[in-house]
Amino acid sequence: MRTLVVSAVALLLGGGASASSSVHDLRRARTKKPRDVYRGGDQMSMSKVLNQHLLRSEKSTLPCENWSTSELQEFMTTIAEHRTDDLQQIYRSADDRRDMKHSLEDHKMHWAKLNHIVSNHPHLYEPQQESHCREAVMWWTHHLVEEKRGHFRLQGITVPLLPEGPKKPCGRGEGSDEELVCLYINEKNSCDWCHSTQAEHDAGAEGTTPPDALQKTTGPDDGNPHGWDRLRRCDQDQLPRCQLCEGVAGKVWSDRNEDIDLTPCEIVANASDVDPKTVAPPLYPKAFTVKRKDGKQGGYSDTLIGWKTDPFCFGFFPQNDSIPPLCYRSEDSLVKYYDIEKEATRIDYTIHNQGVFSIFPNITSTILMVQDTMWIQNHLWVVDQCICANPSGNHCETPPCKSYVHHWDTFKTAQYLGREKIAVEWIQNHGTGKSGKMMELDHFILWSHHVWTDPVSRRLVRAWKPFNGLQNYDPEAWVDSVADDSVFEAPPKKCKKGGAPIRINCDDEGHYHPKKSEGIEHLEALFMIAAQKGPEGLQDFVDVLYKSHPAAADTTIVI
Repeated sequence: MRTLVVSAVALLLGGGASASSSVHDLRRARTKKPRDVYRGGDQMSMSKVLNQHLLRSEKSTLPCENWSTSELQEFMTTIAEHRTDDLQQIYRSADDRRDMKHSLEDHKMHWAKLNHIVSNHPHLYEPQQESHCREAVMWWTHHLVEEKRGHFRLQGITVPLLPEGPKKPCGRGEGSDEELVCLYINEKNSCDWCHSTQAEHDAGAEGTTPPDALQKTTGPDDGNPHGWDRLRRCDQDQLPRCQLCEGVAGKVWSDRNEDIDLTPCEIVANASDVDPKTVAPPLYPKAFTVKRKDGKQGGYSDTLIGWKTDPFCFGFFPQNDSIPPLCYRSEDSLVKYYDIEKEATRIDYTIHNQGVFSIFPNITSTILMVQDTMWIQNHLWVVDQCICANPSGNHCETPPCKSYVHHWDTFKTAQYLGREKIAVEWIQNHGTGKSGKMMELDHFILWSHHVWTDPVSRRLVRAWKPFNGLQNYDPEAWVDSVADDSVFEAPPKKCKKGGAPIRINCDDEGHYHPKKSEGIEHLEALFMIAAQKGPEGLQDFVDVLYKSHPAAADTTIVI
């Protein structure tokens, strides 16, 4: 019935009839980053927010599960026949992922192929249905001007709603046809490709290895909402394809494209002109320690980038897109440990304070991850804090999925671009940008990841992902082992009851618990005194803390 209604509306409006684009329509098309009222913390919450907008604006809607895939394809056909050229030109000129790059006939051919495969693999039907709902809502919202949507409403069109539940799993490992459908359906650039367990990945479990990004042309996958240029961000699945000295970035400190100390880069040779025997593959050892031989900071350094969850960016870690406002924090490490057999990694940092806290001493932090839990242990000048964290964010529940440390062979299938002369930040007492250490390195790309290896030491030296961070390794600081397994003790003592005075999302045994925290009042008091009195107020905080938490009596202040 809905197919007949949609077809009738199309006939009444006249196939291909063009409505005029208002100033509001054009301004909206030029805005890549959604306003806060159209956003959510994750895919499920975002879908619920957007559905509320659809329910307010549309006269007739139906939940996604009430639509068949053929009805959704007919709905999208109607939109494509009435899309507005002005909007398409804006999307195309801005390399915006909303651009409908393919013709309607191409879409119909692709849908027909998907339908045929799904008819032979019925378990793919619901994932296809949900994927079509998301695409249909995007087309309705971004490919029609408001005047055209108004005409459709007058004729009684029904608009699909977004699916609000956890993403449906796709695939059972049933061959290339199924893989084709799931590549279309699955959310691209998934953390699970690289952060499943190594055992699942080695066993070839579905969804634990990155698909071939070169089969796609629609990147960047989150739409590049901050408008970063191709020097700061170049994804493997976008057009034109990434070239040498693109996506190299540098030290960054805000979402603004210009807030970057861009690293110098010079092309040495394309991939076809390099002897493959001289190219070191971008693989981590299965166990390693990175620490300078003189014991000083800087064997490993990074800029950590992740979603902003607090005003001061004290507790954050990388996520799967760049849509929310981001935190940026540059850090030197005394040591980094990794052991894939234990599914564990640990980094001991010195953190350089920024913003309102830049006048304060640096703080120290140990980030430990074992299996699917992360513990962030901070020494905030005069008091210890532990944050127990769930890196997966519970991004799917049926079946549940977790995030683990990265695979040792995460970049095994990365595309080799060629050789460059590039400045590596921080290592061996160097700075950033033009002050970095110039090295001749081999450049690889995997989706939004860029990785560089050293043909001399055959070590991984540099890694960059625009919404996760910059990582640099001194090639002379690697040891392919971890001498003392106790560095991975978990849960850490500071995170258990009686440990750190401030424990966030930790139960008494130090395990992650989203509803259990203690000492929040100490954290609030610390920030208030720090903001009002500066570093001189820290002793006042210690005096108050000692009365309520005697274990802090031996606290000393180093300014």
